[in-house]
Amino acid sequence: MVLAGVLALSACGDASETSPAKPAAVEAMPSTEALPAYDAQGVIASLDGQILTLDHDGASAAGLKPGRDKFKVYADVLAEAPITPGARVKFQFKKAPTGLEVSKLEPRDG
Repeated sequence: MVLAGVLALSACGDASETSPAKPAAVEAMPSTEALPAYDAQGVIASLDGQILTLDHDGASAAGLKPGRDKFKVYADVLAEAPITPGARVKFQFKKAPTGLEVSKLEPRDG
């Protein structure tokens, strides 16, 4: 019985020594600086965290039809713009690998 206990303990020790925990790899996001920016205008529908929903006129150069779309937006862009629902805005966006991304946002007259 003692021999069985020693064998069980030695088996547990071997398993922890042969499979060390590896830290999770973090993937770097590619820069969107070099991507072309497209101009559009629209009305803010909502802002939820970093997701800005816009009702927009579309951008034919980008192949974006008029309608409602969700755009990723960062704090530096939001700091310069009106972010209340119903605000009329002009904006620039990029078609990033992760989706549509607002790169400029400003109030629109009329």
